[in-house]
Amino acid sequence: MLKPKICTVEIVSIGNELLLGNTINTNASWLAKRVTSEGGRVNRITVVEDNLSKIVKVLREILRRKPGYIITTGGIGPTFDDMTIKAVARLLNQPLRLNSEALSMIKDHYSRRFPESTVKLTRARLKMAMLPVSGSAVFNPVGTAPAVRTKTGATVIFCLPGVPREAKAIFKETIATEIHHQAGENKFVEQWIMVTGVMESTLAPIVEQTMRRWPHVYIKSHPRRLKGTTPIIELHLSALSPMPNETSRDIRAAKDSLAKRLRSLSGRVTTAT
Repeated sequence: MLKPKICTVEIVSIGNELLLGNTINTNASWLAKRVTSEGGRVNRITVVEDNLSKIVKVLREILRRKPGYIITTGGIGPTFDDMTIKAVARLLNQPLRLNSEALSMIKDHYSRRFPESTVKLTRARLKMAMLPVSGSAVFNPVGTAPAVRTKTGATVIFCLPGVPREAKAIFKETIATEIHHQAGENKFVEQWIMVTGVMESTLAPIVEQTMRRWPHVYIKSHPRRLKGTTPIIELHLSALSPMPNETSRDIRAAKDSLAKRLRSLSGRVTTAT
């Protein structure tokens, strides 16, 4: 099997509300799923508070790992605690400048939203148009603050809003195509098995043996619940490959082998088609 060309991505979620547990980090899980579906691989997800020096430190640490992409969410709005763009500028050792394209996007947004009046561009609103000199504005189809794209070395940095519908819309319109292109022919292939009546500790050596036989297939067990005293476990089989047809055959073979062995242990096995 061909070794896949890996498009690596790290996600950084920014906001005190995430660390306090007041907000569930749905952005990270949604982005990870979409990056994977486009053939990319998310290597790490980091959550950091609204603190300038800590955001810079996190980004600097990520750059040392040289991912293809860093995608941040949160901290690009008009309020005092929105400091992601300033952190990126500091990371790149660049000043913030008023970006004419970003300013035009903000003006157009307010014109569409308030067609009967003129919205004053206050200092807080102009803040959303202040970008690092190497940054470019990315159109936000559902919100005010443009996203930002910049690059340092081989790593592209996208800064997205924290509002989920805005982050999703920008990813779909802009980032998905770019990651898909960088990932080349890679496709993510996955299947699931539901196992009832076999303990995870019994499953473990069988899973290891199966992965040794099909080394390109990764198998992860997920204990779900007990039905009385009966364990119920989901097994997730997946692979990232530029040869999805061959990979699908391997996953089906590994799944069938697992199912046969588990049934021999009196487990009830339900497999996805």
